[in-house]
Amino acid sequence: MAKGSEIYVKLPTGVWVRIKGKIERIVKVRGKKDKQSISYTLIGESLEDKPSVDRRASKVFYISSGNVTKYLMKILDYNIDKPVIIEPYTLEIYRVKVYDRDIAIKIMKIAEEMKIMRNPRRIEEEPE
Repeated sequence: MAKGSEIYVKLPTGVWVRIKGKIERIVKVRGKKDKQSISYTLIGESLEDKPSVDRRASKVFYISSGNVTKYLMKILDYNIDKPVIIEPYTLEIYRVKVYDRDIAIKIMKIAEEMKIMRNPRRIEEEPE
């Protein structure tokens, strides 16, 4: 579990959650003798209000909304001790605000490797 994680996510319902870590569990594969797989679950706590950060974000980028959970699982492997705020931008896109340049470089690289980086201007320009 990431110790002192500073990852905050706004759910589509409007609730803010601080992601504290992930746990793994072994799941038996149905119908397969002695087969197992590992499943992960995010651990978080809901917050009363939006997290407050007293400075401007070092980097802002956008990711596909369909891959937010998988992305969170990957970035939790880093010790993120500076705020990272992930919130809905449109139905298809989430905005990621990072408040530390070094962390931004690491987690942007993960998003690029996952091929989930999005350009919000391109989405807005597409006809419906």
